[in-house]
Amino acid sequence: MIDTPTLGRRQFLGAGTGLTLAFLLPGRAAEAAPAGTAVNTWLTIGSDERITLTIGSSDMGQGANAGLAQVLCEDLMVDPTRVQMVQGGPTLASPAPVGSAINTVGSGVTRNNFWRLRDAGAIAREMLVSAAMAQIGDASRSNYSVSNGVIHHAPSGATRSYGQVAAAAALLTPPASAPLVPDSQFRCIGKTFPRQDIPAKVDGSAIYGLDVRVPNMVYAVIRHCPSFGGTLAATPAVPAGAIAVVPTQVVAGTGRGLEAVGNTNAVAVVGTNTWDAWQAAKRLAVNWKLPANAAALNSTQFLADAQALLGSATPYAAGAANPPGTLYTVERSTADAAAAIATSAKVVEATYSLPYVAHACMEVLNCTVDYVAGTRCEVWAPTQSARGALTLVMALTGLAANQVTIHTMKLGGGLGRKAEQDFIAQAVQVGMALQRPVKLMWPREEDFAHDQYRPMALVRARAGLDANGHVAGWAYRNVSPSILGQRGVPLGATGDSQGSEGSHALPYSFGARLTEWVSHTAPVPVGFWRSVGASINTFAVESMIDELALAAGQDPFQFRRARLTNPRWIAVLEAAAQAAGWGSPSPAGTARGIAIGTAFNTIVAQVVEVSKTSAGPRVNRVWVAVDSYLVVSPGSVEAQIVGGVVHAINATLYGRQTFVNGAAQVKNFNASRMMRLQEMPPVSVVLMPAPAAADRTVPIGGIGELGVPTFAPAMANAWARLTGTRVRTLPFYPAATMGD
Repeated sequence: MIDTPTLGRRQFLGAGTGLTLAFLLPGRAAEAAPAGTAVNTWLTIGSDERITLTIGSSDMGQGANAGLAQVLCEDLMVDPTRVQMVQGGPTLASPAPVGSAINTVGSGVTRNNFWRLRDAGAIAREMLVSAAMAQIGDASRSNYSVSNGVIHHAPSGATRSYGQVAAAAALLTPPASAPLVPDSQFRCIGKTFPRQDIPAKVDGSAIYGLDVRVPNMVYAVIRHCPSFGGTLAATPAVPAGAIAVVPTQVVAGTGRGLEAVGNTNAVAVVGTNTWDAWQAAKRLAVNWKLPANAAALNSTQFLADAQALLGSATPYAAGAANPPGTLYTVERSTADAAAAIATSAKVVEATYSLPYVAHACMEVLNCTVDYVAGTRCEVWAPTQSARGALTLVMALTGLAANQVTIHTMKLGGGLGRKAEQDFIAQAVQVGMALQRPVKLMWPREEDFAHDQYRPMALVRARAGLDANGHVAGWAYRNVSPSILGQRGVPLGATGDSQGSEGSHALPYSFGARLTEWVSHTAPVPVGFWRSVGASINTFAVESMIDELALAAGQDPFQFRRARLTNPRWIAVLEAAAQAAGWGSPSPAGTARGIAIGTAFNTIVAQVVEVSKTSAGPRVNRVWVAVDSYLVVSPGSVEAQIVGGVVHAINATLYGRQTFVNGAAQVKNFNASRMMRLQEMPPVSVVLMPAPAAADRTVPIGGIGELGVPTFAPAMANAWARLTGTRVRTLPFYPAATMGD
């Protein structure tokens, strides 16, 4: 069995003499909770000089854990390389004990926890200093300083290491607060340190979900009904050489769209090894009952329905059912946008279309379960939401929280897909049926064909320019399926925030404005995909801004610059333009496009340079300017932005999923082109300077998703400048395969 580093509360507190400090680190859902309602991260400093931070965020390769260690170490005044990170597990307790899991979503791990980690480091430092003061006998705090975990007493020259005073510090009452290191004296925050997680990932010793092995384990491979909403007509016979065929249901909390709770929509074929189970699953003859409306579940119909909803939709009514097809007003100015556009000197209108897109994580969905009826259930899962997994397992098994153990494994890509619980629910059902350890895996074809996709969208933007080229009126309507609605979240008067993000509260001087969102009726399961709604709306908004600049006869950068009203946006736009040499001629046969947007409190501008090949556009170079207010680790930020650009290139050029009779048509990478290594353009990242003194009241920005939203419009804008052809429908190459 794999030795995972999760510690129980008694083990943790009894591990040895030293200082253990609990402090609040809420996940995104707890941001608005009163301080002190949950304790889910622990810091321990042992008498053996070991410093351990137990944190519950998932490791998706984003470097967040290393960044949290840097934040802690700034005020703890130790080198980040001294801190050992321990993976925490979930809990339902409040206040929660050791290292409870933090949902790893919304680029939120660092931005949500920055100030609390700083406070925790400072409080721990002052407790240790107080213990040293008692030992040395001088009560004047000004006579002491700290350097890399060693407390120095200036008058006598005496020193105490953290380990030497940790046991005594553990007996003290933590102060409510402690002074933080001034920004001008930072030694950790804003610096790039080697990440301790990288060597194991390079040499192959890191353990991901797929690597888990448990004694006496068998292997299961899932096979779903090809069409969403289909159900199992009859359980097939166990194939020769297989161990079992186990039907699995859609359970409460995992139903999305047509995949309704209670539907038996899949079977798991169990064998002694993955290969045999996989081959048996592929050969298995299964009778499925398709939904009655299967013929209407196709991409052509979805687009036609969206076009109809662009023209007419039933307005939201407070207290009414407001089913899919409802029109929500996201923002409306006092002045009437339609009237302002109608009286404008020039009117520009455009419709932008984006497809469903799969997550396509490199590590397919998998989960290992060891279930003993009435006694315990142990789960190893690459999950972004370990607390959700705990709740789910308890509901399925009837076990108490203390009978369930969730091991959060490293993720070979998450991108929002592994925040879902469907694959974990299936694995638990199979484990309960077999009464022995089992690893369940989704083959790549199941991963592509039964995803919870980024929603399709059809967006209409309409704007009017006055005689001076100013935007007199702006009207914007997005029609897309509701991510939150499929999860049972009641939608208020402004609709689904995931559908409208990136389209409203824009700091452009638009005159009159109207922003609307319509919930599409398509029942295909949709979910959180890297940058979510911002990847849709920023494409439409920033493409339209370029079209307005062309209509006004103005340079796209200057057009934006003159109409932006937020100084931070202006600075980011200028930084990207300056980095790219905007205003100077681009190389012969090339053109550059620019776009700016925001998500998760971070402002990003991109300039993309393209050229024309016989097949179409080629991305030559990308420049990105980023303002997240604070940067903990510049190296990690740059890596995440570059990774986001790669993700965006693939989606912009190739990403799409289509449907016929409710069945996904793109089922593997062979039909879903990804860029090759030699096609990767240079990416230059400019990080905006941090403030001289950070203000707690200013929201810190996230990073992990921010390389994505502005790429597509910047590329489309560059292509339009180069060729005169405006691409309003993504992807650029809808039929591309890996054979191209």
